[in-house]
Parts: sequence; structure tokens; C-alpha cells
Amino acid sequence: MNRSTSLFVGLLLVFLTSWLALVVVPYIQMGRLLPDVDDVTQDQTPAAFSGLAEQGRQVYAANGCVYCHSQQVRSRVSGADIDRGWGERRTVARDYLRDRAAYLGESRMGPDLANVGSRRDKADWLYTHFYEPDAVSPGTNCPPLHFLFSRHKIVGQPSTDALQGLSGDVPKVHEEEVVPGHDAKALAAYLLSLKRTSYKLAEAPEEKTDTP
Repeated sequence: MNRSTSLFVGLLLVFLTSWLALVVVPYIQMGRLLPDVDDVTQDQTPAAFSGLAEQGRQVYAANGCVYCHSQQVRSRVSGADIDRGWGERRTVARDYLRDRAAYLGESRMGPDLANVGSRRDKADWLYTHFYEPDAVSPGTNCPPLHFLFSRHKIVGQPSTDALQGLSGDVPKVHEEEVVPGHDAKALAAYLLSLKRTSYKLAEAPEEKTDTP
């Protein structure tokens, strides 16, 4: 066997080993996972995203939210995520069954969003954060997403979903209003649906706070 053949065989073995480790083994471990089904109600967890939330997932990806926010709660052994209130347990593979792409994230310039839907139960706060982040999160690095909203003069009665409590870019009172567009509503629906540890799974029991 000449030198070039040995090099080729060596590279082939490295490729096959990597493929087995990164593709085949994870598929065997997680590729056949199914939703957890309640014996009584037959409800499935995790639940499927609504159509609007699925559109919001695409808005989330298109605007680079994944670069500053993670969606993975670590166990107490690995970090302080649970103590920060980001989840009652660690996230596991089954939590991402409904995701076409799992936005685990690499950076945490902002808080983890795996369970933001459990911390925020209304879209109003999220709309204000999208439009003017500093109004609800002073000192945040999150950029404003003005293009997700429309600003126009009030004709007749004010819109019921017009933003309230803006401090910087304030519309003229009783004359103008800022209203969330479809993408803003979709993004809010997606975030409100993120409740990855609000349900119980056998492979990830709830981690209680250690008390002396």
C-alpha cells in the first residue's frame, strides 16, 4: 500500500468515525423520541406550535435573536439557570421535538428564553420590548425593532393593541399611535409559547432548591 492510499484510507476512517459519532449515534439516541402522552387526557407534550407561533419562529430566526438569547436550561450541577428562574428543571432532547430547528444559542447577552412564556403571560410587555427595549429593560443591548410596527395618526377610536408606556419615541398624545404589525404579533405568539419546562418529563425531574 503506497503512501497516498494510506492517506486516503486514514481520511476515510476519520470521516466515517465522525459521521458515526455526530450523526448515527445521536439519531439512535434521540431520533426516535416521541411526545409524552397523558394516559387520561391524551394530551401530548410538548404541544405543537400554533400557525402564528410557527411564523413567529421564522421572525425570531430572521432577526438574529438566537445570537443573543439561548433556549436551553442547564441543571444546577452545570450552572445557575434554575436559580435565575429560567426554568424549574433542565431542558432535554424531548423538549425540542416540535422545533424544525432548535435554537439552543451560544451567547447570553440577554436572558435565556426557553421558558419566557411562563414568565410573561401577555403580549403587551413583549410589544413594548420589541419597539423600545429600554422602556421595560433599562440598559439592555437589544436593538429596537421599529420595522415590526406601524406608526400612524389615530382615525376614530384608538387601536386596542396600541403601545402604551413608551418613554423615548413617544407618539403625540391623542394624535398618533404605534401598533404591532403581523410579524410582531407572530414573534410574540412564538415567545409566549415557549414553556419548555412547564410540563414534567420522566427523564428530567424538577430540581428543587437546596435548603440548609
